[in-house]
Amino acid sequence: METRDLDYLLAVEEYGGIGKAAEALGMSQPALSKAIQRVEAQTGLALFQRTANGVAPTQAGSLFLARARRIALEYEDALKEMHALRSGEQGVLSLGYSPTVPPALVLGACRQLLKERPAARLRLRRRLARDLVDLLVAGELDLIVAPEPQPDADGLSFVELFRDSLSVLADESHPLHLKRNLRLADLADQEWLLPGPTIPLRQQVDAAFAKLGLDVPKLRVETDFGSTSLLHLLRGTAMLCVAGTESFDSLEGLRALNLDIHELDLRRHIGVVVRRDAYLSPLAQRAMALLQEWTN
Repeated sequence: METRDLDYLLAVEEYGGIGKAAEALGMSQPALSKAIQRVEAQTGLALFQRTANGVAPTQAGSLFLARARRIALEYEDALKEMHALRSGEQGVLSLGYSPTVPPALVLGACRQLLKERPAARLRLRRRLARDLVDLLVAGELDLIVAPEPQPDADGLSFVELFRDSLSVLADESHPLHLKRNLRLADLADQEWLLPGPTIPLRQQVDAAFAKLGLDVPKLRVETDFGSTSLLHLLRGTAMLCVAGTESFDSLEGLRALNLDIHELDLRRHIGVVVRRDAYLSPLAQRAMALLQEWTN
């Protein structure tokens, strides 16, 4: 097997067909088919099966491709490390951060990094935490600043920066601000602005309501929380939402409800997430150190 055969297999999986993958790779379909057959001959198992829309991995193929992705990332890391040793260049840092992480933290550390390393370049990505983890695992990001990943997120290392808590946010004129001993049941009839049902935060809110035997929140607006500007929709309305600490500085006219934390616990651990055992360039290591300095 040649190392580029792994790239060929991953391309076939990505494009869902030999023809499309061959076109993207700039090679002929027979040559790509031969590469797949070469690997299948060594494994002794079929790695792809034909479908109505092209090809898809078999069960054995899915297992093999998962390992192939890891091998490809390790190989890419090795090349990056050798390039850094050979050239001594500052290189490029690809960093992602969650919308609910205070941007002053990330951008302040980046500003300091650019001052220290004039030749360095940055690629910044602001995405939902789940999307950031996917990009990190795919090798498209060097590190991310986000809430601690779920326990089942394998192959990742987490370095805590600080702890905070999200809050239930409402317009400052909302009558619930006047209620003492506010409980989750008091919010049962309210309309909400929340992320989609597959997002962990939404699942956490729904689970808190269900635990108390309450109906899940009434959704008025569904959003991906890609920008705090969406919270402007709350102003002058009776809607509620869940937001991070940075929202209070950027939005006037909104305040956090004094909700019992034991009924809806939104405390979080925020930190730097990297792929375990992945190569971290000196630039990435310095970025981590600056992030830690900015939180001390």
